Amino acid sequence: MSGLLKVTIDFYMQQWYNKIDPVLKDAVQTVLILESSDPPQPEDLPIFTNGMSALLCTSQNKENRLSLFGKTVPTERWAEWGSASLIAFFFKPFAIGPVFKLSAQQLKNEPIELNCWNPQKTMALNIQLAYASSTTEKVEILHQFILSQVTANRRECAIIRYATDKMLENPDADVLAQMLQELNLTERTFQRIFKKYVGITAGEYRRICQFQLAFYQLKSGQFDKLTDVAYANGYFDQSHYIRSFKEFTATTPNDYLQFGLKKK
Repeated sequence: MSGLLKVTIDFYMQQWYNKIDPVLKDAVQTVLILESSDPPQPEDLPIFTNGMSALLCTSQNKENRLSLFGKTVPTERWAEWGSASLIAFFFKPFAIGPVFKLSAQQLKNEPIELNCWNPQKTMALNIQLAYASSTTEKVEILHQFILSQVTANRRECAIIRYATDKMLENPDADVLAQMLQELNLTERTFQRIFKKYVGITAGEYRRICQFQLAFYQLKSGQFDKLTDVAYANGYFDQSHYIRSFKEFTATTPNDYLQFGLKKK
């Protein structure tokens, strides 16, 4: 593992950012380590923690609690921390599901305690953590654990990463056929895997990406007329684009430009 970059937040709390090992860069966004004599306030925490899935390890008196969060770590979980040390591996979008073979539905609402996910693996992990002599050693143990999960599930991890990135960059209608050919998968198999881990169909995800790219262009003002936005982003015509815009925003592009998303 790479070295730790240490930053003192205040007198009571210290925060470390751990540089991601290249072997985990496709799954893990960053690692945050906190040590404090008092619970941190929400405003003390890095803003990027909002909305990110995470594996959380809370350690106190040789006891370790390991939890998976599909969306974000709620404020009350930070408040429970007390004087313990905390290690949080924050995952890239849609990565935590295939890494742990958990569906988007399973990760949707409540956090999942790791001992409920896999008691045997969690017991072995807890034994290693209990004998760790430092926070740095615990980070390395968790790194190796996540690496073993990524390695065991590399195929599905790669499919989800490739498909979500591909459609984000190129949400044209023919992108699905291209991906099936490049991944060497049947449409049925691909759709099953995609919906399991992303929570919506590939077609729905593609249309969201298409709308977002068109919305960015609309906001930028880099167009002469709406048909320019429509054609540049793969819509059949202006009417097709307007229907899609209304579906996502309940207003029209022209009304948005005049009033914003909340009409005055």
